[in-house]
Amino acid sequence: MKLTATLRVLLGIALTCLGAPAAQADNYPSRPITIVIGYPPGGGADSIARLIGSQLAEVSGQSVIIDNRGGFSGNIGAAFAAKAPPDGYTLLVAPTTTYRINGILYGAKVGYDLQKDFTPVTLLGVQPMVLMVNPHLPINNVAELLAYAKSHKLSYGSTGVGSLEHIAAELFFKSVPGGAMHVPYRGAGPAIIDLMGGQIDVLFATAPTVVSNKDSGRIKGLMVTTAERNPALPTLPTPKEAGLAGYDVVSTYSLLVPAGTPKDVLEKLNALAVKALQTPKTTETFGFMGIQPQPTSLDEAKTRLTKEYAKWTAVIKDNGIQAE
Repeated sequence: MKLTATLRVLLGIALTCLGAPAAQADNYPSRPITIVIGYPPGGGADSIARLIGSQLAEVSGQSVIIDNRGGFSGNIGAAFAAKAPPDGYTLLVAPTTTYRINGILYGAKVGYDLQKDFTPVTLLGVQPMVLMVNPHLPINNVAELLAYAKSHKLSYGSTGVGSLEHIAAELFFKSVPGGAMHVPYRGAGPAIIDLMGGQIDVLFATAPTVVSNKDSGRIKGLMVTTAERNPALPTLPTPKEAGLAGYDVVSTYSLLVPAGTPKDVLEKLNALAVKALQTPKTTETFGFMGIQPQPTSLDEAKTRLTKEYAKWTAVIKDNGIQAE
C-alpha cells in the first residue's frame, strides 16, 4: 500500500515524538538543573540543598540553580515543584518526614500529594532533631525543662504548623498540662534567631542548624532525638539517656522529581545523585552537620519512604495531633 505525502509527514512526526524521550535521556542533563527548596535561606534544609546542588553540578557538568520558595511549612515550594514539567530539570530537596505529616494534617490544602505527585530519586540523608533552649532559662537537662514547663508557660518555635519540629515538640510536651505555646516561623533560620534573642524559649531543630550555631553561646542543647548519640554533637544525650525512653524522631531528606519523569531520565539522575552523595565534600560536610548519608536505588527509595509514610500516619493518629 502506498502512503500519500500527507500520511508520510504525519507518520514522521509521530515517530519523532515517540523518540523524543529517549533522545532527551541520552543527552540528560543538557541544560541547567533547578533544585527547589521550600524554606528560606539559613536553615538545615537549605544547607543540604546547596551542598547537594554544588556536588550535583560537579558530577554532571551542568550548573545547578537553588530556588528558595519558603512558607507554609515548606508546602509552597513543594506545590510549585509538583507542577513543574516532569523532565528531570526541576528537583525538590524534601524533608519528606515533614511533608508526609503536612499531608496527613492538611490534606488537599497543601497543594500536592506527596506520593502521587512525586517520584523519589534517592534518599539523601537522615538526621536527628535537637532539643535546644535559650541559655537564660534556669535549665540544664530534660528533666529540669519538663519540671519548669509545669509551672511556667513556655513557648517553642517551629518551621510551621505540621512541621517535624512542631510534632517533635508536641510529643515532648505531651506530659505537661496545657503543653507549651507554639510559635510557627517561615523557616529554621528565623526561629533560631528568635531563640537566641529570647523571643521563644524552646526549639527543636535539625542538626545542621544547631551545629552551625553551637559555639555562639546563645543556645543550649539538651538532647538529640535519635536512639544513638550523634558524632557532630557527642555531648548531647539520647532520649533514653535523658529519661524519655521510646522517644525517637528522625528527619529524612529525599531528592524528588515530579511524577511522570521518564524512567531512563530517573536512572541517570539517580546515578548522578548517588555520585554526588559519595563525594569527599558531601561525606565531610554531612559528617560535620550530623547527617548520615543515605544513597539508595530508585526502588529502595520508594520502599523506604512508603514505610516512613505509614509510620507517621500512625504517630499522628495515635497521639491525636491536629492542625491548629
